[in-house]
Amino acid sequence: MGSYEFLKAWREQQFTVASPDVSVNEEALENALQAGEPLITLVPPVIPADGFASALAVVAGLLAEHQDDEAAAARAAAVKTAIQRAGSAEREMLVHAVLGGDGLDQWAAARSLPSELLTTLASLAIQPFMARHAAALAEAAPLSLWRQNVCPVCGSGADVCRIDPDNMRHLHCPTCDTQWEHHRLSCPTCNTDDVKKVNLLTLEDLKPWRVEVCDACGGYIKTLDQRHGGLLARPKVDLFLEDARTLQLDVLAEEQGYRRGGRVQ
Repeated sequence: MGSYEFLKAWREQQFTVASPDVSVNEEALENALQAGEPLITLVPPVIPADGFASALAVVAGLLAEHQDDEAAAARAAAVKTAIQRAGSAEREMLVHAVLGGDGLDQWAAARSLPSELLTTLASLAIQPFMARHAAALAEAAPLSLWRQNVCPVCGSGADVCRIDPDNMRHLHCPTCDTQWEHHRLSCPTCNTDDVKKVNLLTLEDLKPWRVEVCDACGGYIKTLDQRHGGLLARPKVDLFLEDARTLQLDVLAEEQGYRRGGRVQ
């Protein structure tokens, strides 16, 4: 898939996303968090079909521009063209397929598009809408009650984490950009607190990033240590982009047999 430059260009895009109406009261949100239920089960996001299609066309076009391989560029351009030509009903079907997690393959096949590429681009295109939805919920919900290893808003697994200057650990959601606190000395994949099972891998050129690997589950997560200051200690550092920039750490962990998400069960 595309380069760091492509993802950076996408993250720098500015979309006008309306603030959702969070009509559920704070007590209901608190109860959901205490019950271990991501807030999306209580307040599903409403994604405008035209707005999503516009974002998807933009991200497909950016990928085409950042591809050196002509065939790969042509595939991305074909996605952009198909989205631009899609009628209102087709766009509604597309949004429902993305949110429902079903039907995207059929949507792609009906238009002779590569389904894996469409799925990847759709996951990027939905980011600004999910982020706005998550931000609105976070304003009303006490996320500090949540300590699970999945996102309190959308239920996605964390991609990376950071340790802030106060030594607090925060996991990051790649789907909606939510960050939430998590137990400092435990594996965010399997939650083991056996410190003998968790070790660190580093590359000098990528410090203060490191990899936390777990021998209990075979999983790993990349961690940004912000306690040493510097540019990466700023509060608004883009952890999604940083994940793409530090792929060498993924290679390091995978070469030693660790996997994101742990061992396949």
